[in-house]
Amino acid sequence: MQNSFAMLAGVLILASTSPRRRELLRNAGIEFSVQSADVPEQAMAGESPVGYAQRLAREKAAAISRTAPDAWVLGADTIVVVETEILGKPQDPADAPAGSATRLGRL
Repeated sequence: MQNSFAMLAGVLILASTSPRRRELLRNAGIEFSVQSADVPEQAMAGESPVGYAQRLAREKAAAISRTAPDAWVLGADTIVVVETEILGKPQDPADAPAGSATRLGRL
């Protein structure tokens, strides 16, 4: 039996490839598909960490919505901030947040 959210919402697309977000939706019993949004992940000059994460989430959702206008799209993003510095996505395990912060001398 389909859950009531799926019947009301129609198609839900997660505009993120995050394994954790997929897990949260699955655990909530929500049916969804996943599409990766090709959005440049670069903070704008003077952009606050919260503003940056919110903008990325909106841009990811908007990018997928253009290709699936009748779907519900969930955009989300997570960033790591040390003091006031936004750390970029890790390039490899050695560049993970703890490693980046350690290299910055902040842990």
